[in-house]
Amino acid sequence: MTLALAALFALGLFRILARTRIPGAASEAPALVIIAGICASFVYRGLGAPALPTDWIASTAEAGLAALVFASAAQIQVSRFARHCPASFRLTAGGAPLFLIICALCAFVLLPQLSAPSALLLGAILMLNGAAFDRRAVTGTPAPAPIKAAVRMESAAIIAFGAPVAILIAGYATAQGAGEAHLKPLLDASMGALGGFALGGLAGYLAARASISDVKRSPAQYACLAGLTSLLAAALLGLDAVIAAGAAGLVWGQETKAAPTTRLRLRRVIEQNVPPAAYFLFGCVLGPRLLDADLLSTIFAMAAVTVMRAGPRLAMLQSSRLPKESQVFLAWFGGAPGAASALFLISLLDDAMIVDHEALLTVAALAVLAGVFGARLTSRPLANAFLRQTALAKKRRMYAN
Repeated sequence: MTLALAALFALGLFRILARTRIPGAASEAPALVIIAGICASFVYRGLGAPALPTDWIASTAEAGLAALVFASAAQIQVSRFARHCPASFRLTAGGAPLFLIICALCAFVLLPQLSAPSALLLGAILMLNGAAFDRRAVTGTPAPAPIKAAVRMESAAIIAFGAPVAILIAGYATAQGAGEAHLKPLLDASMGALGGFALGGLAGYLAARASISDVKRSPAQYACLAGLTSLLAAALLGLDAVIAAGAAGLVWGQETKAAPTTRLRLRRVIEQNVPPAAYFLFGCVLGPRLLDADLLSTIFAMAAVTVMRAGPRLAMLQSSRLPKESQVFLAWFGGAPGAASALFLISLLDDAMIVDHEALLTVAALAVLAGVFGARLTSRPLANAFLRQTALAKKRRMYAN
């Protein structure tokens, strides 16, 4: 019930803000939005105001995550994904799981405050990405079409397929917190995921069929209706709302006859509103925890968003047909934890049964912050350097022929 009310509140707030220029300006400056959230948190605490209820904060974050997962899933036509965008498929099916495993192993070895379940959950949190600002650094340039497609589709696929994995891992970490013999949290998470997928899949299919027969309405209107209905119904029925919304977007994306521009427009609308709110909420809620970070946590956070992230991605692209400079660029560009990671982390705020809950929040918050700042500082220089390298490589190939 709390999630349903939080989703309706967030929807009303976004509709009000959509009439202003605030979301557009905030989406271009995620680091400043996080800093503003941290400052607002310190001011709020300094005034001695009462603490906000964590269940409402977590539910609001879960509603925002559901919107991101829905918009990302709606971009994908599963039956053609591997054929139409092989680089994104490699990064999603191979690079993301490999990063999760490497990140979890390094966290377990390097951070004594984290046990194996919490280290695995940390890897799942950081596996999610969703930084729209770094994609625009490439999609708005004369980069090769395969690179633009890979950058555009990779984050959508990892969010759409990675969020259910992260939710199940969170259920596993909660089960371990409740005792090794007590697997009810994992069972509940699995049943909620199955029920949510069935509910959302049915809503997405009906929306796709209705949009085909009704040419007067935009297919995006039916898609949004399916996503919102799935989220609210799953929340009221006790199913997983994030997976329900993602399933609605995934099935709609597979069955719809909508043009690619309709899918992109739907994603832009959600990404213009949800990530800025996510970054501000992240700064307010988890920003002060950065003061509790130690040296090992800082080293891990920096490694997680650089070498741990780029290594698996480059390994998965080695056998692709992309030129070497494109492989290196895609390995370093993208894949950093962003709005989806921040929202998923905030949604765990009131789940104290997770193993090493407080330590997990601190380390993950530091890594998300490093990912956002790192992506913001390096995305445009990396894109410009890649364009120069591509032009030089094209000239060399012309002279060689």
